[in-house]
Amino acid sequence: MKHFLFQCWYFTCRYVLVFLPDKLFFQFTSWVTHVRLGFKFSFLNLANPQTFNEKLNYFKSLPLNEKHTMLADKVLVRDYINKTIGEEYLVPALGVYSTAEEINWDELPASFILKTNHGSGWNLICRDKLTFDKERAIKLFKRWLKYNAYYLSREKQYKNIKPLILCEQLLEYEIYDFKFFCFKGKPIFVQIDIDRFSNHKRIFFDMQWQKLPFSIRYEISDKTIDAPDQLEEMIAVATKLSSDLDFCRVDLYIHHNQVYFGEITLIPGGGNEPFNPQEFDKEIGKYFKIGK
Repeated sequence: MKHFLFQCWYFTCRYVLVFLPDKLFFQFTSWVTHVRLGFKFSFLNLANPQTFNEKLNYFKSLPLNEKHTMLADKVLVRDYINKTIGEEYLVPALGVYSTAEEINWDELPASFILKTNHGSGWNLICRDKLTFDKERAIKLFKRWLKYNAYYLSREKQYKNIKPLILCEQLLEYEIYDFKFFCFKGKPIFVQIDIDRFSNHKRIFFDMQWQKLPFSIRYEISDKTIDAPDQLEEMIAVATKLSSDLDFCRVDLYIHHNQVYFGEITLIPGGGNEPFNPQEFDKEIGKYFKIGK
């Protein structure tokens, strides 16, 4: 059912809503998201954006920066990470494929992760190759490779990415994903997702590891998480990777005390995820200074 609903929404965005101008599309998709998640919707002020989400949507309306396409491409960005912070921060790649039929299952280890390079959420985790449903995986990736994530949120960086399948080594399951929100090359706060596959909640910390009184989309978790030993290293990595961007979110992992790069996200949640409480949307928006 989940895949069917997504197909219906993609078809609507790709072949119906495609005729809406950007500003109307942004208003409509923001309204849909807020209603679906049970939040109060307010019209986006795109003429004079003040909130974080307003500025993200305004940012989407700007002309494409070709570097942004490279950053959004999960295959091409690996070379950039290698040159910028070093190969040791990359999760080892096991293969890159143009089609699902190219995957040589015999050459892969017992566990791995398969993901597309051109969108979000189009991935499959294999914990045991002996029980992994390969036929289902092939069907899903054949479908996912046909999608263009641009039409879902009008994020221009996705539009020209050549769809590929990336296979990476599987790190420990449900390790924490540290998502650093960086403004003009300065990490301001970090998001950590809790119980993503059961009772999804989030915690936000500042760079002194003080818990912040808000969340985005999900409820605030009351779980206690100690500052990782690698916090200073992660802050340095996020600072370097975001140094020439007005805003980005740098996602990092820790596995066996080693910091690994996850991805660079330019528009978290497509610019539509509501804050909880909602007044923090404007407070965080103050950090977002969009350059010319």
